[in-house]
Amino acid sequence: MTRGVRKFRCVWTRFASNRSLRYGQPLTSTDAAWISLVAPAPASSAREFVSGESVLYLGRQFRLRMLPAQDPRPLALRGGWLELPLPRGLAPEHHGAYARAALVDWYRRRATERLPAWAAPWAQRLELSFRRLLVTDQAKRWGSCSRGVLRRNWRIVQAPRALVDYVLAHELTHLIHDRHGRDFGAALGRVMPDDEARRARLGELGPALLW
Repeated sequence: MTRGVRKFRCVWTRFASNRSLRYGQPLTSTDAAWISLVAPAPASSAREFVSGESVLYLGRQFRLRMLPAQDPRPLALRGGWLELPLPRGLAPEHHGAYARAALVDWYRRRATERLPAWAAPWAQRLELSFRRLLVTDQAKRWGSCSRGVLRRNWRIVQAPRALVDYVLAHELTHLIHDRHGRDFGAALGRVMPDDEARRARLGELGPALLW
């Protein structure tokens, strides 16, 4: 039997907010200054967004390679490198903001491509349905759900697949039980017996994903 969706809202795992923007178009000096204004790295972030810096995708480490004075192209994964062409005319002091915007865009596209398909098997195991999954830049959440719409923060695809699945299964379980409690824990535990271990691991890894 497939359960219908229910109207409710759940909120969990709070963290700091950051804005993002699109990139990849030729820039004027005014554009570059605007990027630095609206997309600064947060003060608490240890990231510098420079060549050689490590970044995570599904738990694996890759390195950022910034290629100066290039025609605008999207960031691309090649071997163990995430290669980012920097547009001609972009001043060095704006490279970091541009790189951050490019990384956010890349993660969002990966999440949009993969998360709906990864959520479907967990919905089937829980015997429920959801209307759609949206990838967002939520201010204070890993995920939320409302009226059958799942919202996932793009940052989660930095984590290993087991933790991505935990976030998906957790939110889907809220389509059955609004609140965290014994019934919620039992329902999630039936489909994911190690959910508590995954939750603990996400708690440990989470701060490294928040930039």
